[in-house]
Amino acid sequence: MSESLEKLRARILSDAGAKAEEIIREAREKSEQLVRDAREKAQREADEISVKAEADGEAVRRSIISSRIRANRLRLLEERNKIVQSVLSDVRTRLSGISTTRDFQDTVKKLTAEAVDAIGSERPVVRLGFAKATKTGFDSLNSAVPKGSKIEYDDALADEDIGGVVVSNPDGKLAYRNTFRARLDRLDRELLTLISSTIFGDQSRADTSTTESGTATHEV
Repeated sequence: MSESLEKLRARILSDAGAKAEEIIREAREKSEQLVRDAREKAQREADEISVKAEADGEAVRRSIISSRIRANRLRLLEERNKIVQSVLSDVRTRLSGISTTRDFQDTVKKLTAEAVDAIGSERPVVRLGFAKATKTGFDSLNSAVPKGSKIEYDDALADEDIGGVVVSNPDGKLAYRNTFRARLDRLDRELLTLISSTIFGDQSRADTSTTESGTATHEV
């Protein structure tokens, strides 16, 4: 009897030991699997963070470069504008002294004829004024205007419009300003484009030709 109890005890202990070993083995496997899963997850997250950080860094780098490019372009445009405005200022200065040139009379005739044609009146009123010019000496205009035209000299045109001609119909309701300032205003964008193209050479020959053609059209 005593021997049977010993055998039973030994078998129970053996089964318990085997069960314990199995539990330990399963626990070890689960633990190792959890460790592997945790490492893989950590690696994935680290890779994602690294990729995002790299992308964010590249985006920041591109943003900085883009900002610098925009800033450089703005400075370039500002410098170009200063140069173009300087050229325009020189043009105005030269125009203000046109009365001292040998082609002055021909220029006055051309400005007057264009304005008279634009008005289309048979008895137009012609007002003209040029810096450094006198009220006399415009007899040659008679050949550029219809008979019965009225010719007046206006100092204000020389002061305010750099000089030029204003033609109106007899009642003054219709007028065409063919002053230098008015012509520059009409040519504004095309003139700036043409000057910029001439100075910086950044327009194609075709663009320049188009601008010149547009200029001629506006001078009708």
